[in-house]
Amino acid sequence: MDKDILEMIGRRRRQILVHSFLYYQLNENIIADYTFDLWSKELVQLQEKYPEESKKAVYYTEFTKFDGSSGYDLPYSLPEIQNTGYKLLEYHKRGRD
Repeated sequence: MDKDILEMIGRRRRQILVHSFLYYQLNENIIADYTFDLWSKELVQLQEKYPEESKKAVYYTEFTKFDGSSGYDLPYSLPEIQNTGYKLLEYHKRGRD
């Protein structure tokens, strides 16, 4: 198993969950839509190309039907996702001051 692939799939899933939470729950957008779309397309490609690694990566069940078109239906209400989202938003807002 390629550890780098596993880590990249996990990273993209976390990023998509956190930024979906920020966008759909808090009406905050700290990355460009273009970036979100790139991450989504990359994740879909990784999951298709490396199905076994995808099954072993974090949040596999939550992303089984993810097609990259939207993060609206993802379970971004998970406490660890919300906590990360709040911290990221706070960090982002401090950087703008």
